[in-house]
Amino acid sequence: MSRTLLLGLDGATFTVLDALMEQGLMPSLRRLCAGGVRAGLQSTVTPLTPLAWTSLLTGRSPGHHGIFDFVRVEQLAYHPHFRLATSSDIRCPTIYSLIGERGLRSLSLNFPVMFPPQPINGFMIPGFVPHRHLKRAMHPRDLYDRLSAIPEVSLKELPVDFEDERRSVQVLAPERHEEWIRFHIRRERQWSNVLHHLMTTEPWDLASVVFDGVDKLQHACWRFIDDGLFATFGASPWARSVRELCLDYFRQLDDLIARAVELAGPEARVFLASDHGFGPSDEIFYVNSWLAQQGYLAWKDDAPVAPEGYINTEGMKAAAFLFDWSRTRAYTLTPGSNGIYLRTGGAAGRAQLARQIAGDLLQVTNPATGVRVVRRVMSREQAFPGPHSHLAADLTLVLRDFGFVSVTRSEAIVRTRRDVAGVHNPRGIFIAAGPGIRRGETVNDLSILDVTPALMHSLGEPVPQEFDGRLPVEIFEPAHAVRHAAALPARRIQAPDEVPAEAAAMDAEGEATVMQRLRALGYLE
Repeated sequence: MSRTLLLGLDGATFTVLDALMEQGLMPSLRRLCAGGVRAGLQSTVTPLTPLAWTSLLTGRSPGHHGIFDFVRVEQLAYHPHFRLATSSDIRCPTIYSLIGERGLRSLSLNFPVMFPPQPINGFMIPGFVPHRHLKRAMHPRDLYDRLSAIPEVSLKELPVDFEDERRSVQVLAPERHEEWIRFHIRRERQWSNVLHHLMTTEPWDLASVVFDGVDKLQHACWRFIDDGLFATFGASPWARSVRELCLDYFRQLDDLIARAVELAGPEARVFLASDHGFGPSDEIFYVNSWLAQQGYLAWKDDAPVAPEGYINTEGMKAAAFLFDWSRTRAYTLTPGSNGIYLRTGGAAGRAQLARQIAGDLLQVTNPATGVRVVRRVMSREQAFPGPHSHLAADLTLVLRDFGFVSVTRSEAIVRTRRDVAGVHNPRGIFIAAGPGIRRGETVNDLSILDVTPALMHSLGEPVPQEFDGRLPVEIFEPAHAVRHAAALPARRIQAPDEVPAEAAAMDAEGEATVMQRLRALGYLE
């Protein structure tokens, strides 16, 4: 058994990191790659934060763990309703629960869909929690007061400032870029300070944290981070200043990685992983407008046309209130899910409608280029096989550039973006280093489902047979690559309708705030 450190870099991609390492901006990351193993990491079918991180922490696919979006959509009689997805919606145990049953202690910081925190043997601070609910979100409860007494920790900067993020909706205003980047530099350091405190004052076997500024910067600043894109427009002093701040973010992130690795010690194994990668997007597909054009959806007469570049309805009524439900058979509620829900009676009628829409979607092209916009359309059974696939959208789209659809009303079905944007890509990163890990090797891409088996093995624990991933023996030296498997005893997983009091309090007081943040990021309508 080795103490194990998991550093999550939300949205990290080797496309960016390799260039930064070659330029000498991330020497600590380069040393980890040289002294360990690296691989691409294939995300979930929809490379979206909540389902991908949940898959990484459970070793199970979305069809088994039950998380398909930031929200859970409930089909009501007249129109659908959605609420924030919480930890009570996760239908299988996380690695923290699994190793806690064996007496091992965990530190879990800033992972999404972990609120309300389930009791673990250790410490947990979930991500995506408003500041005013942070105290009730911590496990154990006295952790908030304890951290408040530490001069190096600013609890106000752990959560993203929702009002600040709301002002940065869709397309970040030029005057906001530098302040935005500096905030995320400070915020990553705060999470690092919390990790430092817990790693140095508490016994632990698995320490884990997500640094999510990588995702935030790449969404808003991709054209400044990507070397090729920046070379095409980056002549102005303002553009150079923004790029330098972006590079400084990655320099300081590299320092935080080095700090955590040093704290873990030479006998610990270190794993770095991202929930998805990133890449460029130069077009927007207005899927609800396409559905309306095809006669599957009807807008209300007062449904506004969204400003150019918007993919969600921030500043307008929610999409559910813009549809004429009496004349709507198919619709999309959230950009992040890229999912189409169907409204029709009977399994046969639903299947026929799904086939018809799927076939038509594959014919949609960008009028400016003639290139197909949609590369693949999957039924929920194809995209998310498992006992909970019925909770997913009927159809899941994979776009040409892996980006998000727009759920807004538009006069055009496909538009070229004014500026190239950063969007999620299914190929993330995986790096492992430490005792028993091969050195200086690149292996074939792994699945995000393989990470938890690797962590279990690193901790000296058997890999449960019900995991959907596999133990990636190729990352370990031969003497450390013996495969272990064991069946876990049957366990009762809390049903989604058994929401704890903490979650109910969040629903009443803070859910609207979190929803607002997700809309600001473009994940929700």
